[in-house]
Amino acid sequence: MFAVALLGTVVLLLLWRSINRLTSSPHRRLPLPPGPRPLPFVGNALHLPQLLPWREYAQWSKEYGDVIFLRAFSQPIVILNSLEAVNDLLERRSSNNSDRLNLEMIKLSGWDWNIGLMGYGTWWRRHRKSFHQLMNQNAVAKYELYHYEGARRLLRLLYHEPTEFARHLRYVFGATSLRIAYGIQVAEKDDQLITSAERALAAGSEVFTVDAFWVNFLPFLKYIPSWFPGGGFKKKANSWRLDVVAMTDVPWQKTLNVKSHMKPLAVMLRERIAHLEGEAYAQEEEMAKNVSAVVYATGIDTTVTVVHCFFLAMVLYPQVQMRAQEELARVVGLERLPRFEDRPQLHYINALCKECLRWQPVLPLGVAHRSISDDEYRGFHIPAGSVLIQNVWAILHDPKAYPNPEEFRPERFLKNGKLDLSVRDPAVAAFGAGRRICPGRYFSDMSLFMTVASILQVFNITPPVEIPDQPVKIEPKMTTGTFSHPEAFQCVIKPRSDTSIDWMG
Repeated sequence: MFAVALLGTVVLLLLWRSINRLTSSPHRRLPLPPGPRPLPFVGNALHLPQLLPWREYAQWSKEYGDVIFLRAFSQPIVILNSLEAVNDLLERRSSNNSDRLNLEMIKLSGWDWNIGLMGYGTWWRRHRKSFHQLMNQNAVAKYELYHYEGARRLLRLLYHEPTEFARHLRYVFGATSLRIAYGIQVAEKDDQLITSAERALAAGSEVFTVDAFWVNFLPFLKYIPSWFPGGGFKKKANSWRLDVVAMTDVPWQKTLNVKSHMKPLAVMLRERIAHLEGEAYAQEEEMAKNVSAVVYATGIDTTVTVVHCFFLAMVLYPQVQMRAQEELARVVGLERLPRFEDRPQLHYINALCKECLRWQPVLPLGVAHRSISDDEYRGFHIPAGSVLIQNVWAILHDPKAYPNPEEFRPERFLKNGKLDLSVRDPAVAAFGAGRRICPGRYFSDMSLFMTVASILQVFNITPPVEIPDQPVKIEPKMTTGTFSHPEAFQCVIKPRSDTSIDWMG
């Protein structure tokens, strides 16, 4: 009974604090944006969709408009369902709307080192500057060799174990990122560094979801013991922390003895701070370790999912695969793998990569922003501390920008055989917005292009056949979470010719 009474008291205090904050706001006379009617005490916490929420929020926009207001307990939430609203609030007012929500589960599970999750401030800006210096549009050009090697490694694995294509994608992208970040060469398969990172990132998809744990809305819950009813989240957090530490600390320590023909990022960062001592060195080392880990973690998950969706699209849309291979034959020929210098002439392949970003976005709700101060937008009050959620899926499935958005159609980005710059580039939403836009987007773009072009040059991807002349029907189903992945599906991956096998190296 005491626990119930305590919970009720805390909830009432949180509500009082929220109401007090609203009444003291200079915008208090303005209405809040429209949204579902809240319930007493919990607000809209029970209204938050649990399955593919991005689709549900997009449907809500038909009733409430493109800016929707919710409140989970005392936490205000604003859903942005249009690019116009995202540009207005996250781009043009980025100084007020670039903070992150201080989620308890992020701290409990050890993910608070991640640049993408840090609060807006000096510490974040220093991380961001360091990352940008290493991964900007000009800097990433020096990693071309690693992309070539990674593509060939993937081709070999697909040839020998085609049914394990999903596992191969995670492993190869992880190996490439690990080498670029730390200069570490991994085993051909089953390397422990990549395995622990995969576990950490799998957990991260749940950790980063705002409404996945009540402790994010009721922070006092972090003080209850793990054995107490409702304390199971603490057991999860403790287990996840072990993998997160293994992903960040272990490879950083290994760089002390790394030998590589190209200096990895972690080594360059170590050399930059070698002249420092004491507290100054400790602080800079922590930042360098965080930046290196972000390069590693980003390479394992985001682009992997985009390429996974590419396989799904090739199974469902054989005419797209055929057209892409015809372009490769015309531009690259039939005697080698694609190279980056071929890219300006591979218009359809470039359009195909754009459609991979658009069709099933990896982060369908982006990473939530947080407002710092009270604001007014379209005559509505946006409270300070609001969680601003960019519905990336809704923006990239806007039928006005992309007719028949559920279909995979690379030609939507082409006009007269070349890229049509008047069509909205999916990158305007797929990589986030404002000052929080993904700084690794140029590296990801290179990786996606080389992987897609190489796979299409060497293999045909078709649905499995159980009955002669009757392919198995594959549905484009996606998982729910911060990161959305295709549900498991099967496909047949076969070399297009005997000659192409020799290109794998």
